[in-house]
Amino acid sequence: MKIKIAVLSEALVVCTLSGELSIFDEDFDVFQKEVMAYLKLGIYRFIVDLDEISYIDSSGIGVIIRLATNAMKKETLVCVICNQPHVKRVFCVANVDRIMKFVDTVDEGVAFFERTTGFVNNGK
Repeated sequence: MKIKIAVLSEALVVCTLSGELSIFDEDFDVFQKEVMAYLKLGIYRFIVDLDEISYIDSSGIGVIIRLATNAMKKETLVCVICNQPHVKRVFCVANVDRIMKFVDTVDEGVAFFERTTGFVNNGK
């Protein structure tokens, strides 16, 4: 798995993942620790780009669920970019698609946060 983290501001993080989001991947712990560190810093707005994910297991879903439940506690959602039907179906089958917002692009995710939470992306 390859991980790319971009901090758009002190309030929004974009995580771009490719490969397999699986507990068996050596970078899984790195990703999990990274997102938990942002949560500890009080950042709850995430855009998670899964468009290049070829496989996701229950541990990968678990990380996304943790992000989404923490965001819900702060009255926001996690935006997920997932245009691959087989990966998106996993979220629907697990019934977690109702606690996240599916978007097509990072820009659409940023616009969602601007519209719903008053977030302003000063880095545009």
